[in-house]
Amino acid sequence: MIIGLLIGSAIGGLILWLLAKNVGKISNATFGNSFLVCLISSAINFAIWYLMGTDAFRMGFAGIFVINLIILSAAYITVGKFIWKCEWMQSVKANIIWIIVYTLFMGYTLSKFS
Repeated sequence: MIIGLLIGSAIGGLILWLLAKNVGKISNATFGNSFLVCLISSAINFAIWYLMGTDAFRMGFAGIFVINLIILSAAYITVGKFIWKCEWMQSVKANIIWIIVYTLFMGYTLSKFS
């Protein structure tokens, strides 16, 4: 699981680095700190879902979808703001494209289960 988190964060860090540089206009964004944004945000997301346990499944697919979107968005935008040392809006701009793509992908995936 840790290896998957590291690989996913490396791929996500590369994508997020390009988004931070080109869309968010964050001058000090590097692959390294973008990797950290992905790693820390993913760890926060995992920890919150772990603490919620199996009770989270009572929310149904729609509830899981909304809660996961809120947790991920808050984590990525907040962690990005502090690691990149940028303005809130720059962090939002850097993260919004991948959040929208992730939301569409998650919505499509969950629709296949219902």
